[in-house]
Amino acid sequence: MGLGAGALPLSAAINWVIKDGFGQFGGVIYATMVGQKFDSDPKHQRFWSSVWLQTATWLEMLTPLFPQFFLIIGSVANIGKNIAWLAMSATRASINKTFCTKENLGDVTAKCGSQATAAGLIGTALGVVVGGTMDVSVHTLIVGFVPISLASLWGNYKSLLYTVTPTLNIERARLMLQDAIRVDNRGLVFSPEHVLSPRKVSRVEKFMREIHHVEPTGQMPGIVISANISKLERTLSWTHCNASVARMIGEAFQPQHVWNERYYIGRLSHPASSLYLWYDDRASDADVLLGFYHAMAYRRLLGARSPGDACIKSYVFARQTFAMVAK
Repeated sequence: MGLGAGALPLSAAINWVIKDGFGQFGGVIYATMVGQKFDSDPKHQRFWSSVWLQTATWLEMLTPLFPQFFLIIGSVANIGKNIAWLAMSATRASINKTFCTKENLGDVTAKCGSQATAAGLIGTALGVVVGGTMDVSVHTLIVGFVPISLASLWGNYKSLLYTVTPTLNIERARLMLQDAIRVDNRGLVFSPEHVLSPRKVSRVEKFMREIHHVEPTGQMPGIVISANISKLERTLSWTHCNASVARMIGEAFQPQHVWNERYYIGRLSHPASSLYLWYDDRASDADVLLGFYHAMAYRRLLGARSPGDACIKSYVFARQTFAMVAK
């Protein structure tokens, strides 16, 4: 058939190189797309890295059953494993830092590595014992892997509940502030005692999915957050007419001549509209937090149906009490 003695080994070697190349290329693309999310949302990235790893491992176990699709299955599995290992490595420093009681990140990292190595050795030993005492087929391994994988994911999820993340994202900022901003007969009131601590937030936050905005609650509208006005316009152009969007943006720019802040809050004319928050390109971390705090207060006033201009009232309140939030 024209195949030399080294043709088959060479073909197999090329398949392995292609498979590994696709995997590494997929990891590079993933790192480029995710970027700063490893720092702002490490728990979400860490959990899903475990999901990708378990799924990729299970796919690899399917290759003996479908040898004709070895390259496709192996490449997809390798992409998943590279993404998983990259995400685990990128989030490890952020998560380990939360366990430091002083400047002992190296010590914590070393202990984390030792525990992972010990767990790997125990798992390998158990695998050797089971494999030596049972007639294990490929089908048995594939089926048996599923409950073990689910147990691993459950343990990972439970451990992340005890990880106190020092940074803020939309979900953590919402949980921290939602009970501290109240409305009574005097208007908006800030209650520092109701600000949730990072430890309490970590126990109730949702990190299994990415949260990009604040959901509506009762009479309170949601908050849709965009990094800049261009992104907001692209998002709204799919669901709203250009005239209403332009009117909202124009109204949001008007008070900034007086406020001189680096964020903008707008609202479309219909009553069920969410609040739209976007930022100037020069916005600092403090500007980002102030804008979100203002939007949360504005949202609370709208939910209470307070008379008067809710946007201006909530801005004055946010500026007067922001120092207590920022610390």
